[in-house]
Amino acid sequence: MAENKKSLLAEFSRKAMQRLQDKKAHKKQVLHVPGLEQDITIRSLTYNEIAECNEIDDSTDRGRSDKYGVYLAMVEPDLKAAAKEIMEAEADLPLEERTLHEPLDIMNVFEIFELNQIAAAVMKLSGVIGGQGKDVTAVNELKNS
Repeated sequence: MAENKKSLLAEFSRKAMQRLQDKKAHKKQVLHVPGLEQDITIRSLTYNEIAECNEIDDSTDRGRSDKYGVYLAMVEPDLKAAAKEIMEAEADLPLEERTLHEPLDIMNVFEIFELNQIAAAVMKLSGVIGGQGKDVTAVNELKNS
């Protein structure tokens, strides 16, 4: 019995080490956005990035956490560089005439439904939302002994 427990522990430890190593590498996925007629590449978010997104509380923009999550996850096109370029080009304009007031405003290029779908894809890729067939299930109920 003790040998079986050692074997189970060793197998769990091996799988745990592999899974932790796998999580260090960002997963990537290409999505097509018909409204932009362009493919985009997103990456998975780290645990800390997900926590940062969840901490965003903006009553004037309820979708701000989704926008921020997609902003962080976007690999191609580089939205951070695009926002910087636009903001530099508009720097001499009066504030009310500027397209972007802050870098995150670049996310307004997407329709709300597109942002929601991209955010959901990022959360799936990041392991926040379960995938089909990968849900945790009960095997049997154990009695307290």
